[in-house]
Amino acid sequence: MNRLLTITIAALFLAQTLAVVQAQDENNEQTIVDVASGTENHDTLVAALAHVGLDVTLNSEGPFTVFAPTDQAFTDAGVNLDDYDTDAENETLKDILLYHVISGAAVDSANVTDGMTAEAANTDTLTFTVIDGSVMVGEATVTSADVEASNGIIHVIDKILMPPADEPVDETPADDCDVTIGIGDSGLAYDKVSVTIDVGQTVCWKWTDSDMPHNVAEIAEIGSNERLAGGVYSGAAAATVDFSYTFTENTTFYYACEPHITMGMKGEIIVGTGIDASKASDDDKESESTPGFAAIAAVVALAGAAAFLSRRE
Repeated sequence: MNRLLTITIAALFLAQTLAVVQAQDENNEQTIVDVASGTENHDTLVAALAHVGLDVTLNSEGPFTVFAPTDQAFTDAGVNLDDYDTDAENETLKDILLYHVISGAAVDSANVTDGMTAEAANTDTLTFTVIDGSVMVGEATVTSADVEASNGIIHVIDKILMPPADEPVDETPADDCDVTIGIGDSGLAYDKVSVTIDVGQTVCWKWTDSDMPHNVAEIAEIGSNERLAGGVYSGAAAATVDFSYTFTENTTFYYACEPHITMGMKGEIIVGTGIDASKASDDDKESESTPGFAAIAAVVALAGAAAFLSRRE
């Protein structure tokens, strides 16, 4: 009797063992999508994957690690697939789902350490926390770990992982000003009267909502009170001005504010040596001609003196 009971118990144990092995074998033949579809609390996840075509990806060879939010997690996050209709909306949903996937590795819980990071399939970074044996990925807690599939591993989580927001794109144009000149406190002078720069550098004149309108007009010399025809010009005087000019040659550039030119609202930009090569050559010619001119004048003066003396005699 005892022998019969022992055989019966052994047979039952063997049958249970074979059933477990068979279930494991069947599970190992199922992809991540197959396994998720067979649970009772991942219907929304499976539907979302199919909605954006990621079910095909997660049915492929892998390996993948998937952090699978439950249906309740989708409800808590207010994610409704009916809200994703346009291409842009579907791309947003796809980005969210890929943030739950690590591609190219099946990471089991035993290999997760506190502070570990991993790159998600959407290229954002996942960060892990391990406290007293409890594993968190981002703000979500892993409630069931190491669910194996033929092409990877699943970790069930209680929250949806939201990708970090993209950094706003700075559309402000780069400031290429080497020197910036504004309006002085008096309102009747530039805040930099004389500036020295290198050849190739850019000077900017900028002011916003000034009490009086101003502008930048090139003048021939610092003492001039008239705008140089064809010279550098910022346009009509205005309360707000953003004007720049790049100086490409050695020169000394003089400028003024047209409405206040007679009040001495002027400035200068010394570029490089400050000497304009073309003007320097003209000056040299004038200086070279001066001795000849003086000699002629002296001869004329002497001749006149001689004629005057001869008449007196």
